[in-house]
Amino acid sequence: MMRTIFTVLAVAVTVVLAQRRLALPDPRSCANRVRHATYRDARGVAHSYFFSWEHQPTRSLEVDWLDARNICRRHCMDAVSLETPQENEFIKQRIARGNVRYIWTSGRKCNFAGCDRPDLQPPNENGWFWSGSGVKIGPTTQRNTGDWSYTGGYNQAQPDNREAAQGNDESCLSILNNFYNDGLKWHDVACYHLKPFVCEDSDELLNFVRSRNPGLRL
Repeated sequence: MMRTIFTVLAVAVTVVLAQRRLALPDPRSCANRVRHATYRDARGVAHSYFFSWEHQPTRSLEVDWLDARNICRRHCMDAVSLETPQENEFIKQRIARGNVRYIWTSGRKCNFAGCDRPDLQPPNENGWFWSGSGVKIGPTTQRNTGDWSYTGGYNQAQPDNREAAQGNDESCLSILNNFYNDGLKWHDVACYHLKPFVCEDSDELLNFVRSRNPGLRL
């Protein structure tokens, strides 16, 4: 039930972002998607991953959070959702190996229409979720349920919503690579910033395309 609720909220994210919309998958692009690695987590879930800096056409590409999701979604993927500590470490190792400064994930703070439920309050503590999978992220006050940095631009533990004073809600989740001498850690970042990205297979989008293209090999 929680996954379904957050999947609905994930779609609603786009209403906030200047009426931009989530992209639908393109069957041909899904079939030909570039897969740099496959990872099977402790639950037995195996997904393929795309790292934008490892693909020549996107090696230097940096985009905002929604564009990152949409590039992934057209290929039956979505921005990465770090649902287990093991998957988080797998992605961080790849970032370190590529010496990449930062990336977008699918992490999002629920700060839009429909996010006024009591269980999501306050949003900066209880409103974070993986928009790519619909899975809720644990409370940010419970440091063992995520990989939030202990510091940031104001020397405060993340998420700190630092740009709120300038009218920019830091409602998207990025991994920064030792930006504040803190190692590879999660940070809340305003969604308009431009960054490389990681895509992860989306079971929802793959199943959607399979149902409408039964002869297509994905």
